[in-house]
Amino acid sequence: MAKAGSTIAKEIEIGRRYSPDIAWPTIRLAIGVYAALGASIWAAVSGLMPYWAAGIINAIVLYSAYTVIHEAVHNNIVPRNRRLAWVNKLLGFAVCILLWMFFYPHKKSHMAHHTKCNTDEDPDIYARGEFGTVAFWRIPLAALSHFNPFGLRRDCERFNVTARERAISYATFAAYSAVVIGLVAFGYGYELLVLWFIPWLIGYSIMLVFFTWIPHHAHTETGRYRNTRCSIWPGANFLTQGQHMHLIHHLMLWIPYYQYEQVFREIRPYLEQNNAMIDGFWPRIDQPANS
Repeated sequence: MAKAGSTIAKEIEIGRRYSPDIAWPTIRLAIGVYAALGASIWAAVSGLMPYWAAGIINAIVLYSAYTVIHEAVHNNIVPRNRRLAWVNKLLGFAVCILLWMFFYPHKKSHMAHHTKCNTDEDPDIYARGEFGTVAFWRIPLAALSHFNPFGLRRDCERFNVTARERAISYATFAAYSAVVIGLVAFGYGYELLVLWFIPWLIGYSIMLVFFTWIPHHAHTETGRYRNTRCSIWPGANFLTQGQHMHLIHHLMLWIPYYQYEQVFREIRPYLEQNNAMIDGFWPRIDQPANS
């Protein structure tokens, strides 16, 4: 039950208006990610585009891809229609392929992040620290850990993934590995490196900066309005796919990413009343909490 003077009920009343029956922009994003990646790779191997240009495009595409997985994890693509609930999982699995991710353990890990945000038990607590250390060391290492089958097993155990979900995750890892081995064996190792692996490492790592370090820095506060922030700067909504308003997501998990900014505009007076963290491009850690 909300405390006297709480604005939570008012925030939720506003937020509920922004939960669609079907999040068509997310579906279009999923289709667009595959289409853009396929077109870029085809253009490069056909000699219509330099490999370096295709690599840059693919890094941007793979940076964008995680948003679909994130929305699928929260069942935000088709949130209410049980007959179409499979769409969330289908798109989540489909885009996980592009990022060498595993839907079931990631979903449980991400929900643990929400319940234990900024505590030592937060799965994303590796991002606690100064920007240089996190962005250029810890985040790339976290990305590369996707290729460790023992890490996958550890995550499945840590987050209590069911036996069926573990089997699917292990089989998925084996399938990913088989595809990579096959491509290298057939002489496509260079294409794999330049058109997927390097763009993936760059795009995925930059995504983690905007999803983990910037919103939660300094990863020490745990209150409802203080465990993450809203950052206001030109072009942020487009460039971060709404994650500059990450606090909105933590406050109301059911809001799709493309509505965060609009919800922020409506509930900003309540956020300011509760001394939420609102700043510019670079996160400040000197904003005092309510006494």
